[in-house]
Amino acid sequence: MPTCKNQDLTPPSASSAADGVAELAFAVRAGRTVLASSRVRAPMTLVRPFPLDDGGQLVQLITVGPGLCGGDRIDIRITIEPGARAVITTPAASRVLSMDDGRQACQRIQINVASGAALEYYPAVTIPFPESAFAQTIDVNAAAGARVGVLETWALGRTSRDEYLRFRSLSSRTTLTVDGTLAYADATELRPGRDRLDGVGILAGRHYLSSGFWYGVDLNDGLVPGPVDAGDVVSVVDQTRPGIVYLRALGSDAPALDAKIRDILDRITRAWNGLPVRLDRFRC
Repeated sequence: MPTCKNQDLTPPSASSAADGVAELAFAVRAGRTVLASSRVRAPMTLVRPFPLDDGGQLVQLITVGPGLCGGDRIDIRITIEPGARAVITTPAASRVLSMDDGRQACQRIQINVASGAALEYYPAVTIPFPESAFAQTIDVNAAAGARVGVLETWALGRTSRDEYLRFRSLSSRTTLTVDGTLAYADATELRPGRDRLDGVGILAGRHYLSSGFWYGVDLNDGLVPGPVDAGDVVSVVDQTRPGIVYLRALGSDAPALDAKIRDILDRITRAWNGLPVRLDRFRC
């Protein structure tokens, strides 16, 4: 399994790899959420924070350049202090570029959410190019009484270029720890060269995959449980335990999958007594 600790067979150099950093801390000042502190290192940067109508704040994280290359390491650390609400997104698709055999790009995301705080991490789609390898970990540490949402979407190759499942590997591991106890874990491991992935029961020929969870919400809060097959989109929304809801979805059509995701995010936000955020306003 690819890991963030041993991501390359050869050490990266300054000319061949980048170590990007983004550290963000949100707090409440005068009744509104503000970006209290930030530190970024190229290729990471961010757009100025946008205030939300409910007192929260939205920040767009950007990876400068054409995309992630072999040997790149991205380290993102997000802290949400009591009472703050932050939404993190990206303005455009993230691209994992083709790379030499034996190399991969790596991203590690660490999120800490205090009691009474809320964090929603909803990046735009990630696209792995042919012969690319990407390993990611998302570790969320939340206090009881926090609210957290994490949702990611993967395009399994550029459809217009007939690149479906031509990447080498895609690994994403997500964990949620509440007050020091593991409460949720999710893993996506795709290796097209090793496994048959496009068949029934796995990807079923669909070109998009979405996976996410929400802590601090239940299915009786306006969410429809169970599997749904709507042709272009096959999805399941269910609950692992009280207070934790998850989503898995496959789509053959990007707009149809986006519509499904928007509906779920709106329902989650209403369950949290918040105002839905139109993420498409903040994307290219």
